[in-house]
Amino acid sequence: MAKFFNKDLAELGHQLTLSPRRLRMEQLRSIELLLELVEEGRTYPFEFVCYRITKYHKRGATTSASIPGKALISDLVTMAEVISRKANLAVTELDEPFQTHEELAQELQVSTKTIRRWRNRGLLGMRVVFEDGVNRLAFCKSTVQRFVVRHRDLVARGAAFKQLTQQERDAIVQRAIELVAHRPMKLHAAAKIIAEETGRAVETVRYTLRRHEESDAGPVFGGAEKSLVSERYQAILRCHEAGESDESIARGFECDVDEVAAILRFVQIVKWKETPLDCIHNELFDAPNADELILDVAEPPGADRPTAKPPKDTPPYLRSLYLTPLLTPDQERDLFRRYNYLKHKAARQIDQIDPEEADAEQFAALGETMARVDDVKQRLTRANLRLVVAIAKKHVGWRPNFFEIISDGNMSLMRAVEKFDYARGVKFSTYASWAIMKNYARSIPEQHYRAARWVTGQDELLDAAPDHRAVEAPAGERQQVRKLICEGLEELTDREREIVRGHFGLGDGGGSLTLQQLGERFGVTKERVRQIEQRALARLREVLSPSLADVLAD
Repeated sequence: MAKFFNKDLAELGHQLTLSPRRLRMEQLRSIELLLELVEEGRTYPFEFVCYRITKYHKRGATTSASIPGKALISDLVTMAEVISRKANLAVTELDEPFQTHEELAQELQVSTKTIRRWRNRGLLGMRVVFEDGVNRLAFCKSTVQRFVVRHRDLVARGAAFKQLTQQERDAIVQRAIELVAHRPMKLHAAAKIIAEETGRAVETVRYTLRRHEESDAGPVFGGAEKSLVSERYQAILRCHEAGESDESIARGFECDVDEVAAILRFVQIVKWKETPLDCIHNELFDAPNADELILDVAEPPGADRPTAKPPKDTPPYLRSLYLTPLLTPDQERDLFRRYNYLKHKAARQIDQIDPEEADAEQFAALGETMARVDDVKQRLTRANLRLVVAIAKKHVGWRPNFFEIISDGNMSLMRAVEKFDYARGVKFSTYASWAIMKNYARSIPEQHYRAARWVTGQDELLDAAPDHRAVEAPAGERQQVRKLICEGLEELTDREREIVRGHFGLGDGGGSLTLQQLGERFGVTKERVRQIEQRALARLREVLSPSLADVLAD
């Protein structure tokens, strides 16, 4: 089945195959003339394309999104091949000289693979039945001449291309090894540099390096792809997260401030590129004025009814969830539209940005988009947290492990936010409820099984029995452990350090704070505080485990 980039053009191509066969050559000529007008860098409304091919002018308001010129060129060539194939045109019906795929490649002194690539650039061919009864592509002489005139440089480069010698391939691989040894980089970045130095096409250099990577000669980029951020870059990032200024970092690492800023941009962009950013796509996202239609419009008003009061038996640490009002259907659709479009926009920016060449302006634009993505996700999650509480209470009630069950449900809620398709007309609460209940149907029985698996029959007796074990450690060892913990806390960011100190009572006051209190202090949800604490504790284990092992061994 032919692949179209635009579904409206795919539908138009299907309708043309159903039209009378006597109109087929006229339609093909109209497509060919339209190709002469299309420019890759512009966009074209579907109504204009339809009129140029069918001479039919659609009445009423425009409802279809504009089509990018590059996609339109490829789709027009595909459409010409589809409608000519369906018509079973005979080769004798062509009213001018033509060439086959192989004959055209030989005349232009290029490979048949190059001819296939040129078809996506506008080289139009028609599917006709030859004398032997086989349906093949035929390229009319006039069509080829117009393509050659319009893409003179492209055709000249294709004719001048020569296969790489083994010596040239070895030189490309050796140069790539030198570049990677100097600084970590990905394959496409090295291919771009080598292409500029050798005068070869980037695709040629990239293909040569990939062939070498797949061979038994040993990978060039294996380590760089997995560890693109060097130890030096990671050390600079840790200093920045610890609150050090760029000037002090530059003095410590013997470089200038601009290099420190570039390294921090590089590390953050690499992290963004390594993190998947999937969105539920909508055709509106491809519109040329998508920002005006989605981001620049005012948000729908909220509901007039007051915020619901929490049930009387709701624990105090969950009452704050009811301070966030529920979303109206219009607000919900608007926020999910914004959220997925912002992810779509951020993904495009991430694909287009080069970590090694990104300037401060590009980085700031991408950072702003990512911040807006996080903000909208937080709004959607906070507005639906009470749904998790309601479902958890219905399934298990107020159990001692109720907080763990709530945390598990919150993770299901966040996954549902990522996967929800607002365009289907379903309420998010319906979709999220099924996702949360499905997760509880799996996780809650597992918790019951683990609890029952380790029942001894003497639990109450064991809980009541006094513990006479000596747990007091020597004063010197306690002091050493306390010192190591203080050193480990210095490896954390300011917010992580304050959360760990506050929750475990490590501050000067000695009192511990709840996750809810910490969340109010930092202006985030309790679940977000728990995630930050878990990340900080994992970092402390990584830093302190070897040191504590040495202390205990002594």
